[in-house]
Amino acid sequence: MATPTAAPITPAAALARHLEWLEYALTAARDEEERRRGRLARATSKNRDKRTARLAEVTAEVTELAALVEGIKSLQAAANAARSTAPAPARGSRAVASTNGSKPGSPRKTAATPGSAKPRTAKPAAAKPAAAKPAAAKPAATAKNPPAKKPAGRTRGAPSRRSGPRG
Repeated sequence: MATPTAAPITPAAALARHLEWLEYALTAARDEEERRRGRLARATSKNRDKRTARLAEVTAEVTELAALVEGIKSLQAAANAARSTAPAPARGSRAVASTNGSKPGSPRKTAATPGSAKPRTAKPAAAKPAAAKPAAAKPAATAKNPPAKKPAGRTRGAPSRRSGPRG
């Protein structure tokens, strides 16, 4: 269960945590598979079909989890290999992030063509007087803010009128 004060997690940390969970689930599924194999060995003719079907389900789960763990690990190994063989950027250069969908480092394109926009004229900034804020009034009771309940006449420790003396 996540706590409300949980710190954000990076994608790499999330993947590592998920891979750890998958390995744990794979180990548990393999244990379950061995247990079901033992039960199938002791099966009677009445329950052999049911135990065979359950063993096949667990075996399929083990195969799927093993392939998933192996696939993630091979993708991580390929990404690490590509990262280690990629040339390092030249010293002093930096990658430029693009927000307009063009290639990184390309000049920024503007929407207006030369001569199509009106020339800007310099206008002095007029100082606007600050609007006086009204005194904070109590908000009226609404559906979101129901009126405050009045405290009960008695407390938890006080006996009710019907119960008689406590003792």
